Amino acid sequence: MQRGYKIITNGTDNHIVMMSCIDKGLTGSKIETALDKMHITVNKNTIAGDKSAVTPGGIRIGSPAVTTRGYMEADMRETARFIDEAFKLSLDI
Repeated sequence: MQRGYKIITNGTDNHIVMMSCIDKGLTGSKIETALDKMHITVNKNTIAGDKSAVTPGGIRIGSPAVTTRGYMEADMRETARFIDEAFKLSLDI
């Protein structure tokens, strides 16, 4: 949120964050692919207003896998930086 992204869930209460990609000019499918190339796994996910499940407007970010691997808050901030970089690179492409 501090980087200007719309978090649909307005944070997380259950270790899942839903984030809009549409307002940044991308689809969830494209960001899912870009992040996959960076070895960051997210899932494309439909959000309110989507017209197609094939090209959804958001991504779902889950944190249980990384917390079991010992990620702390600083690690998650770095992951957010990588996600931000994926958005910027995708827009450049």
